[in-house]
Amino acid sequence: MKRLFILSFLFICAINLFAQKISVDRIESDGRHQIMTSSKSYSVEGTNYSFCMKVYESSEYKDWLLLISSYSYISKASELLIKLGNDEVLYLPVNNVNVGKVTQPGYGYTIGNITSMIPSVDVDYYSSVYELTSENINKIDSLGIKKIRLSNGTSYKDKTFEYNSLGKFLRKCYKNILKRLENPLKKKGLFDDF
Repeated sequence: MKRLFILSFLFICAINLFAQKISVDRIESDGRHQIMTSSKSYSVEGTNYSFCMKVYESSEYKDWLLLISSYSYISKASELLIKLGNDEVLYLPVNNVNVGKVTQPGYGYTIGNITSMIPSVDVDYYSSVYELTSENINKIDSLGIKKIRLSNGTSYKDKTFEYNSLGKFLRKCYKNILKRLENPLKKKGLFDDF
């Protein structure tokens, strides 16, 4: 009985650990509703990339976007290939790349009697945007993702997903955004709640 309780507890913790959350939900100055999920990191041939999903909704359209971010260089000519569960390949050229500065915190380490300090440093952080169609999202949702290939124009990196972890993650992102869209935000006026 105790073992069953422990296994149930660990399963619930695992579900909560990988639960997808909304990190941005706001009305932009042009009136569009922006919703973005929190990200999940994957190592692609030794380089860490963070993946998340975003939507811009207006009265006429919804723009679905896949965001991939990294400390590693992402070219403005970047391309993404997604191999689905049925071996169909989706081709997504980069829509936009933004380079920002972030501060990596310093740290110290001790070896024997010598302590070394590494100071904090400002580094480039690359964020790339790939447009997703509703058809692409539905294919990812129903077929899953086997493999991705990230290209920087001259070289590429591959990642195989044996258990469709990226596809499952993006499915959660999509469903959470749809749920949030059911309760739209209203742009607050200057005199509202004053």
